Amino acid sequence: MILFQITDIHIGFANEETFGIDVRGNFRQLLDTLAPQTFDLLVITGDLCYQTGQTIIYQWIKTELDRRQMPYLLLAGNHDDVGLMMACFDLSAETPGTQLYYPGKAEQPPLAFLDTSSGVLPEAQLLFLQQYLETHQRPICLFMHHPPLPMGVPFMDQNYPLRNSDALLPLLLAHPYPISIFCGHYHVEKSLRLHNIDVHITPSTFFQLNGQIPTFEIDHKRPGYRRIYWNGERLEHTVHYLW
Repeated sequence: MILFQITDIHIGFANEETFGIDVRGNFRQLLDTLAPQTFDLLVITGDLCYQTGQTIIYQWIKTELDRRQMPYLLLAGNHDDVGLMMACFDLSAETPGTQLYYPGKAEQPPLAFLDTSSGVLPEAQLLFLQQYLETHQRPICLFMHHPPLPMGVPFMDQNYPLRNSDALLPLLLAHPYPISIFCGHYHVEKSLRLHNIDVHITPSTFFQLNGQIPTFEIDHKRPGYRRIYWNGERLEHTVHYLW
């Protein structure tokens, strides 16, 4: 199975100031780069909107995705509105309640997709994940917006972490097989291993932060994405930048 992951696209209103970056142009160029390639799924791991979830922005994103006839799956980030996403992308039949989380399809290698848009992994999803891990006694890939543990990126770790990582980590660490987690939120490219857990932060299509200092500073404005190959046993993945 071949997946592409993009994250933190932060689409604003038309002509909205976004640090001098053409976020809509970045998104279109990225989709045009991916569309001719052979792959099974594009996963967008949250922060579709620049500041807050807006129907008109979700509609614009959906139009761009549908025009290219790409298979895609959406997760919400802390700048999104889950209810509006469910309405605009007609997701209400695919996910429980007002949280966008899903197991992978039965014919796919083990995959699960979680919703941390509230800044925590809610109790219902902790239970879902526990049951999924117990059912799938083998290596697993997870997708989520927030990294599940501090990543050594001072500004984000101190200001915008997943707030209940202490509830999530025991579930992950109890799994007797490797768990690979692909996330965004931090606007950096970084990986970290803790016992059986490998966490991979995919760079944003917006800008990348300086991950070495405790204050906000843009490192560079090259939009990135990740290509992932996963067959249930073998995992390969590479970060690419558009320029």
